[in-house]
Amino acid sequence: MLRQPLPPLSAQTSPWPLPLSGRRVVIPQVAIATLETHPLCRECLPHGVGFYPHAAGHQMRRPAPRDHLLIYCEAGSGMVECAGKLFPVRAGDVLLLRPQRAHRYRANPRDPWTIYWVHLGGTAAADYFDAIADSHDEVCIPIGHHPRIVAEWELLLSVVTRFRTLPLIHAANQLKALLTYIALVRHQREARHAALDVARVNAWLQAHLDRRVELATLVEATSELSRCQFIREYKRQTGQTPMQAFQHFKISRACYLLDVTPLGVGQIAADLGYDDPYYFSRQFKKVMGVAPRDYRRERATH
Repeated sequence: MLRQPLPPLSAQTSPWPLPLSGRRVVIPQVAIATLETHPLCRECLPHGVGFYPHAAGHQMRRPAPRDHLLIYCEAGSGMVECAGKLFPVRAGDVLLLRPQRAHRYRANPRDPWTIYWVHLGGTAAADYFDAIADSHDEVCIPIGHHPRIVAEWELLLSVVTRFRTLPLIHAANQLKALLTYIALVRHQREARHAALDVARVNAWLQAHLDRRVELATLVEATSELSRCQFIREYKRQTGQTPMQAFQHFKISRACYLLDVTPLGVGQIAADLGYDDPYYFSRQFKKVMGVAPRDYRRERATH
């Protein structure tokens, strides 16, 4: 379900005195109102964007914030308090501050942070935050140093300063790219530190598409986990079980063979480790929605 957008109000930015190297762009309310009704950006759009270098004395308190606020700490440190919980902020951390949840934050006086920030709204702004966070209670997330995140933010800043509709539509979609990239980086970082190397598991499965594979064999070949731990960790990272993934890899390979070779369905089934071509056809239809012969016929007409 789409969430209703917040009223078109300008971003509640801090009054921190901006140095020459800093930037702070607040989008006018009339422009926000236009963007909130535009089909290309109404689900997620910037209200204000900025860059605060070595922000000594920077602090802000919002009892009832109106919009979402994303902050990336590029250097230095600070603290943030949200919903009564205090979090230290270090270089490489991302802060997710949601509407109507009181928060306050400040730079460390002895090690002031350098931050990029963006206030945002739209019908799906919360969904973009949810793609980054594991729960609504996550406020401070370590993702590390990423030059591309800085580059994406700089690009957003370069576009958002032009208060015309098309540049602001582009800025809104640049913001979506930034948010989804942060989500990708966060979860890739988790995967590298996870108990199970899913990439290794998938590579092993891809190398054994021509045979039947028992779960015990897969577990022993690719991890040191128990069978239950293996299934649980694989599903946590991918959203499906290893055997479901193996079936999808097989069906994907079958689609390729149906597309580029004249092999019959029975031969393709055998090449993919299926003893029964009828069982293979049923599994293919379960995944693709059509039988293998119908799939080939439909593809031949395009």
